[in-house]
Amino acid sequence: MDFSRGECTLCGECRAACPHSGDLFDAAFAFPHHAQIEAGCLTHRGVDCQACRDYCPTTAIRFRPRIGGPFQPEIDVDACNGCGACIAVCPVGAVSVTARQELVDA
Repeated sequence: MDFSRGECTLCGECRAACPHSGDLFDAAFAFPHHAQIEAGCLTHRGVDCQACRDYCPTTAIRFRPRIGGPFQPEIDVDACNGCGACIAVCPVGAVSVTARQELVDA
């Protein structure tokens, strides 16, 4: 999947077309990854930007107030469905995906 071109709308068309979809998706149609904010995020450079939050359909990205600087991003990994909506809108490419930890540990 190329999230730089846009998010997955979770329509299920790929699931219906793929003979291996049972191996790739659980019954809730969730991705085995979640978003993460990289060190290159504008807020770490003192620039106020919340584009990723504005495009997150599950409100998994929130911004925590910080004294003396812009709010800092936090991701609620339990709320993140891995759709990638936050990736293409980041002006500096500081949002990526990482494997869900419980799957890595399994």
